[in-house]
Amino acid sequence: MNDNALIGILQLLVYAGIAWVIWNFFFRESEEAKAARLAQEKAREDEHRRRHVERAAQAERDRKKQEAARKESARQQEQARQERARKKAEAQEEFERLVSQGMPSGVAKAHREYKTQNPLARGQGWYSEDVSPLTFYGYRVGKTRGLRASERREIIRYVLRARLADPLAKSYQTTWGPPFSRQRRLSIISHLDMLAAQRATRRNYEVAVAEWTEDSDWTEKVMEKEIAKLGNYGFG
Repeated sequence: MNDNALIGILQLLVYAGIAWVIWNFFFRESEEAKAARLAQEKAREDEHRRRHVERAAQAERDRKKQEAARKESARQQEQARQERARKKAEAQEEFERLVSQGMPSGVAKAHREYKTQNPLARGQGWYSEDVSPLTFYGYRVGKTRGLRASERREIIRYVLRARLADPLAKSYQTTWGPPFSRQRRLSIISHLDMLAAQRATRRNYEVAVAEWTEDSDWTEKVMEKEIAKLGNYGFG
């Protein structure tokens, strides 16, 4: 081996030694640094795992809370449904009791008088639409043959709770609404107002018009408790 080759080898060894020193000094991870790095990685993994477990636990708590809320809502809805059913059954019972009550004696007397004086023709099944439910049950106004206010209003009360049936005209049976309904009361009021308006300017109808008007105003408030309680159910 010549001198130049030997020198080259020595230079390589020197460079290698310098490189080794630099790598160990600047780049090689010490045991302490490695241990610290591993500890940090483990801490991050532990924190990630802890958060995952915590999120899962929170999700389970939220699920149970939502499930409990759903069950409570369902319980309250069922309770409300049962309460509505109970109130409706009570209303139905009261409705049937009130509707099935017999016709008051004063109404029955006026009703008999009307049918006696206005019998149906042979083969005729219904009265015409000129015969309203009020007229059919004997309602009359006026200074000659009119009823007293208490008698007229007893008839109005009865018509409010009566099941309208034959031989009344079908139009009244279908359009005046069921007993104790606001529709029934409004139909009575509208009918009285119509009668008063038709004869408001005629001579000798002053008493009749005044009584129709008074009875219409009275009917607006009559049996409000029963109508408010029973009218919304549509019992027929």
